[in-house]
Amino acid sequence: MKSTDPLLDAWLETLRCAKDGPAILNTDGEVLRKFSDVEERTCHFESNLKMFAPGSVIAIQIGNHEDWPSILIACLRNRLVVLPLEQSISGQQRDAALKVCGATALVSAVSSGGSAEIFGLRPSKDREQAADATTDWAEKAPTLLKLTSGTTAAPRAIRFGSQQLLADCNQICDSMGISDADLNFGVIPISHSYGFS
Repeated sequence: MKSTDPLLDAWLETLRCAKDGPAILNTDGEVLRKFSDVEERTCHFESNLKMFAPGSVIAIQIGNHEDWPSILIACLRNRLVVLPLEQSISGQQRDAALKVCGATALVSAVSSGGSAEIFGLRPSKDREQAADATTDWAEKAPTLLKLTSGTTAAPRAIRFGSQQLLADCNQICDSMGISDADLNFGVIPISHSYGFS
């Protein structure tokens, strides 16, 4: 059954076509994750994120960690809003971004290259209390909030929907002639202003 999210539909099609193919490689060319492994990790994060109400903002500060795709897909499935944060920003900048965007959780990588973990930012005894802390998106919750650099003013969050993100990705691939036969080097952190596309 198709979802109502075009990114999730694209993921399911990719998983169907390339389930056992390499999805994430390290700098030495070793396979870190097959597409089926990404899906397995997605299911892990999906269950861990169920405590957050749809529309909650989940900040992700894990650089180029191999769990990035799994966390993004899990957030999409739970209808959570993703806020990518650069790993290099200061604690003060991170805290300001979390406050401005109303984040309810932060996903960060455990030191020494371990797996990514989810840390709740607001105490909540149950889902109802978490829902009270959720931004009212008036039925039009974005998929992703992209924080601007704030070089000329205070940083702002720009809202993106799945259709916009997928259209951007398709446009970049079309204009650069990139196909599924090409190896994609993810050298720009996904949280960087150019990294998500």
